[in-house]
Amino acid sequence: KQWYQRRVRVPPLDPSVSSLLYLGDGRFHLESIMISNPTLPAYRYDPYDKSLTREHYDHDKMKRIRQEEIAKAEAADRWGLILGTLGRQGNPAILDKLGGMLREAGKSYTVYLMSEIFPDRLGSMADVGAWVQVACPRLSIDWGYTFPTPLLSPYEAAVALGRVKWQEDYPMDFYRNTALGPWTNNHPENKVTRRKK
Repeated sequence: KQWYQRRVRVPPLDPSVSSLLYLGDGRFHLESIMISNPTLPAYRYDPYDKSLTREHYDHDKMKRIRQEEIAKAEAADRWGLILGTLGRQGNPAILDKLGGMLREAGKSYTVYLMSEIFPDRLGSMADVGAWVQVACPRLSIDWGYTFPTPLLSPYEAAVALGRVKWQEDYPMDFYRNTALGPWTNNHPENKVTRRKK
């Protein structure tokens, strides 16, 4: 059995797993697991209304939208990097890596600290052609298309800047200990070492 903590780590499940049963209301965490496991049939049991439903996710639509946003961002000369300050979502090491990638690509950028990221707020900065948010990885996937300019995740920024190829199975590895690249919190280059007391 594979169990996940509240801070959802959503690796592809073991190939021997034939289906997924999610216990809970809502779909947020279920969708993360579905994105990581696009061929796995998913079911949701809601303990509040005692219903069992077969759940679906439109992977093709999500990937098409994200690739369109990445393509728009590739043409941007000026970027905005957002370090999320809500809880522990923002990682300065990832922000630094992104800044380095942008400098190497000859792109100018400005760093912004934000606790909440809204389309109106980013839209008021019309000189920014693309944004990268180092906060909630699902923000770009779920609501990125509602922003006036591309709002990318760190992974998507790495794709737009030619650092990694697009992955057909979208990587939901932001909190995984084994990750595809340095856009994740637990990648060896980004781990925070704590001093012993």
